[in-house]
Amino acid sequence: MHTDDKIIELFKESVKEVDTNTDVTNITMKTELSALGLDSVMTLEVIGVLEEKLNIRFPDEDLSTIKNMNDLATVVRKQS
Repeated sequence: MHTDDKIIELFKESVKEVDTNTDVTNITMKTELSALGLDSVMTLEVIGVLEEKLNIRFPDEDLSTIKNMNDLATVVRKQS
């Protein structure tokens, strides 16, 4: 089971691989992904990197439910 802290850390690493200019220092479980300034393409790239790191695939129907870090953690745990 992935802890909240581990999911946040993996997400931060994934964002940095896609865009080194995005500030990920204050991400919490309540952080809205839209607040990070990532456009839809960048968000999908981040999700792709995260999937590789976790060696899982998120179903398309789950991707549309991810609005904040808590949603992301729910999807990660569902696939792990």
